[in-house]
Amino acid sequence: MFTKSDFNLFNDPTLAGRMAQIKTVIDPKFEAITPELLATLQADGQTFYPHIAKHLRRFKNPPVDTWVAFSEDKRSYKGLPHFELGLWPDRLFCYFDILDERKAKVQAAVSPANLQKLFGQLPADYVISNDHSTAETQLATPANVMAAIKKFGQYKHSELVVGRAIKLDSPLLADDVAQLTYIQTTMKILLPIYEPIMAALK
Repeated sequence: MFTKSDFNLFNDPTLAGRMAQIKTVIDPKFEAITPELLATLQADGQTFYPHIAKHLRRFKNPPVDTWVAFSEDKRSYKGLPHFELGLWPDRLFCYFDILDERKAKVQAAVSPANLQKLFGQLPADYVISNDHSTAETQLATPANVMAAIKKFGQYKHSELVVGRAIKLDSPLLADDVAQLTYIQTTMKILLPIYEPIMAALK
């Protein structure tokens, strides 16, 4: 599982140095945890495929985060609602994402009122955002969920990102069993949001 020392990779300012640590330290951990998370996501019969970020388009600036995504598309993940487990410099995150690439079809298939119903039942420690490319999130309070869904509908490139994160000072980064349980529980709570949206898209 992931430990506090894993986040030291973000202290390396170089592309080569940071990528070396991602490939040798973080990616093997993504590969190791993948079977456990696939079992959680596929419990209701869906088939998911893991996609570990390769950062192939980076030629100068080092990646500011890294992740593994889980999608029902074998070839890619951004074109469908999907799950992500990854690292920002200050947190380990587990999110459900609707990115810009699939936004129009989600909007055509799922009304804002239905999105509000799906996202409105999240526990108090979940967070929400309209931009997967920044670490900043807000607690998924009813008011913040309503504002995020409204923004998702109003602005062309806004997204929906929701889930939980483990901060660097959390004892979960020193407890493998509790950490895995936390991630699996997060996904189980997000699946009832994911499943109706995917059903509407099919």
